[in-house]
Amino acid sequence: MSLRIATFNVLDLFEHDPYASVLPAKIAFIAETLRRADADVVALQEIGSDGLLSRLVSEELASLRYTHVRSADGDRRGIRNAIFTRLPVLFSHVHAPASLPFPRFVDTDPEPFGQRIPMRRGVVHLRVESDIGPVDVMTVHFKSKLGRAMQDAAGSDVIDVSARGYAEAQLRSLVLRSAEALFVRDLVDGLLREGNERVAVVGDFNDTLESLPLRIVCGVGRGLDPAAMLAPATSLVATESRFSARHGSTPQLIDHVLLSPALGQRLASCSIFNETLRDHGPYDPDAPPASDSDHALVVAELR
Repeated sequence: MSLRIATFNVLDLFEHDPYASVLPAKIAFIAETLRRADADVVALQEIGSDGLLSRLVSEELASLRYTHVRSADGDRRGIRNAIFTRLPVLFSHVHAPASLPFPRFVDTDPEPFGQRIPMRRGVVHLRVESDIGPVDVMTVHFKSKLGRAMQDAAGSDVIDVSARGYAEAQLRSLVLRSAEALFVRDLVDGLLREGNERVAVVGDFNDTLESLPLRIVCGVGRGLDPAAMLAPATSLVATESRFSARHGSTPQLIDHVLLSPALGQRLASCSIFNETLRDHGPYDPDAPPASDSDHALVVAELR
């Protein structure tokens, strides 16, 4: 009896130009990686269309017998989250609120950011029936660490290259990731309160385990209930191999499989497919399309 859960940011799976030139090689790369993972539940990020997702699942991965596919709407860039599985599905939903709340200093204060924080990439949520019982799996793709410029009334970026402007952009980025984390933590708490004790939150969090957003999602903090905390499956991976992305020669673990205690006690193994992960360098919007990904797949096995 086992359950394998995988997450993989495939990086810009688009079929339009200039990505069309690398699409066959990219589809082959993704399919080979997923066949190696042989996961019962697969979460993907940066899917460009439902058509490409269907092609991947029904044609390239037909031998793995994935029968249920659920995806969110794309963000402004067209990328979306998705989950597919070969297990029976008990519940399926996409959590995509129009705006995210943020903490106030005084309870009578208005929301500090009004309706300015959307859930840009919907959280795909499946509850599957597995050998170890019902399991809730949610996948996320949080805001990147790239700074977020202020926008004018028309929605155009206001570029400020001063030290203050840079700092403000970084702070906005952290606020966005933290708001996303608060929303996901609310989902986790709701599931646990309802008696759904087997919960996994997986995906590209664009941050490390020590960061504020990850601590929020995991429920880590002095005096908090250990029974409600999520733990990283990657704790089983050797320290020198514990990374899922390389940018500017710095290996980082930003893709996570986070498990509730009921799942954590069943964790048997975890792997990060980073053996051939290359350094994609600092973010460059004009970089040529890649047939590989700048993230490594992470897969956890529960027994």
